Amino acid sequence: MKSLDEFIENLKLNLGDNLVSVFAFGSQANVEDAKNNLNLMIVTNQLTAENLYAISKPVRKWVKAKNPVPVIMNRDEWYSSFDVYTIEYADMKENYRLIYGEDLVPSIGINKYFLRLECESELKSLLLKYKNNFLMNINSDREMKKILKNVIKTLIVIFRSVLRLHDRSVPYRAVDIIEHCSEFLSFNKVVMTKLAKMRYENDECNKQELLFMESELLKDIQNILKQVDAMHF
Repeated sequence: MKSLDEFIENLKLNLGDNLVSVFAFGSQANVEDAKNNLNLMIVTNQLTAENLYAISKPVRKWVKAKNPVPVIMNRDEWYSSFDVYTIEYADMKENYRLIYGEDLVPSIGINKYFLRLECESELKSLLLKYKNNFLMNINSDREMKKILKNVIKTLIVIFRSVLRLHDRSVPYRAVDIIEHCSEFLSFNKVVMTKLAKMRYENDECNKQELLFMESELLKDIQNILKQVDAMHF
């Protein structure tokens, strides 16, 4: 974890007392020896252009080591975003690791009204993107496979939120999330499971399977959107 330790030291050096908190979130959050692909949240008291300039060099070095660009917020943004980034905050609350400073995660409040609303918004955005990608890439099996894998990744995030809306614990494996979520949403479970295995377990599919999944997925996203839109909490 030398690169992470070095990055934190650079943040402390350049931000001083202005640095409130740094924590990891996402699938790699609790992997102690994770070398890259580590999502970080950085919270400061104030956040100015000068602050961003001061940490831009260590951030670029961190990203060059194959990590995502850190999410950086000031304290006010952190507390005022619970209603906008409800899905993301719910994921953080369930899986994070404090690396430096004040532990702000327990302060997160998840409102089911806003959680359902963000699920609906994400589904509408996903449907629009999928239709556009379908139009532009339908003749390329290779591109369509990439698109389907990205779609199931987003759907798994939404499925996790649906389970939380119903006060259910969220399993780790994508296929288990799909199984549990099928209690609350109607969709083609065979197709969803196959897509999850393609994305997370390196399964392959033939031409006929691909064509079937492409059309079924369009119907499923449309139907899931209707069902989430009808939920009340």
